[in-house]
Amino acid sequence: MLAGIVDHHFKDCYNLKDANGPFLFIELLTTYISDSETTLEEITIELDQPLVDFKHLEQLCIKLKGGTSCLGACRVATSCGEFRQAAIARNKDDCLLRLEVIKGDFSILHNKLEAFLELERRIVTNDYQGC
Repeated sequence: MLAGIVDHHFKDCYNLKDANGPFLFIELLTTYISDSETTLEEITIELDQPLVDFKHLEQLCIKLKGGTSCLGACRVATSCGEFRQAAIARNKDDCLLRLEVIKGDFSILHNKLEAFLELERRIVTNDYQGC
C-alpha cells in the first residue's frame, strides 16, 4: 500500500506506539498532514508574491522536508530536496515546477495515509472494545 512512498523510518514511527500508546501514531500522522498542508500553502503564497523571498522558501522547505523525512515519506522528501535546490538557485520558475511535483507527491501520500489512518483507527477501536 505504501511501497515506494515511504521508507523504513515509517515503520520506526509506527512502532513508537508500542511504547507510547496506540493513539500516538494516529496523532503523529494527523499532525504531519495538517502541518504539511499549512507549509505547502505558505510556500504557494510566497511564490505568488512579485518579489519572492527565496530564503524564506528555503526555510519552509527545510521545515517540510524535516517532518517528511522523520516520518519516512521518502518520495516527498526527495521532491523537497529538488525544490530547495531551485530556491537556492533563486529560480522562481523552477520553484513553481518543483512545487507542483511536491504537491502531487504529497497528494498521493496524503491519500495513502488517510486510508492507513482509517485502518489504524479501526484496529485501535476494536482493541478498546475487546474485539
